[in-house]
Amino acid sequence: ILKGIVKFGDVSVKQIMCARVDVVALDFRTGFDELLTIVRESGYSRIPVYDENFDNLTGILYVKDLLGRVHEDATFEWQQLIRPTLFYIPEAKKIKDLLKEFQAQRMHMAIVVDEFGGSSGIVTLEDVLEEIIGDIRDEFDEETEVEFDKIDDRNYIFEGKTLLNDVCRVLKIDTTTFDNDRGDADSLAGLILELTGFIPKADTELNHNEYSFRIVSVNKRRIERIQITLPEPIADVRS
Repeated sequence: ILKGIVKFGDVSVKQIMCARVDVVALDFRTGFDELLTIVRESGYSRIPVYDENFDNLTGILYVKDLLGRVHEDATFEWQQLIRPTLFYIPEAKKIKDLLKEFQAQRMHMAIVVDEFGGSSGIVTLEDVLEEIIGDIRDEFDEETEVEFDKIDDRNYIFEGKTLLNDVCRVLKIDTTTFDNDRGDADSLAGLILELTGFIPKADTELNHNEYSFRIVSVNKRRIERIQITLPEPIADVRS
């Protein structure tokens, strides 16, 4: 907790937000039956609603507003329940300032926008608080927070979108390990792009300091999975 408090003033929204590709959101034209399925499977209490694409948000659906409507038939127009108030913030905002704004506006969710005005993701009050007190887990949270495959004690495979801080935590290395080379990157795939300058092909291998990286899979738009090999342990030489 003390470490989280010390670092709290330097953390930006971009470092903790949920990227738009991972956001559970509703199309304004979604049918009521499909809506209920999404609500049940996601377990979220607030879900952004968009018209055609995530850059055109119309409001937020509060699941508690649905409680008295779950027995409506498939023709029910749930769109009337959308709350149009949206709270937009830039990626570069510090979370200490965001916390004050959440308190002042009595909001629990904000839409994060990039420098061009596009919606890049969302951030919640829970995300901010977790930076101080650690993970806040409830009955809807996945048992494994970070998805990875452990091959052996030195080899791990991560999703490219995994945050570098989470990678370091799983590998039990200092979270500042890659700070000199990460640039503006927050994810493992972003670090690889900073090191190479392009999207490498599958099976490409590169070494950085004492760490080895192998690109496991890619598509035309992003690096999907990456294998990290840790340095060999220093031999315990005793006289």
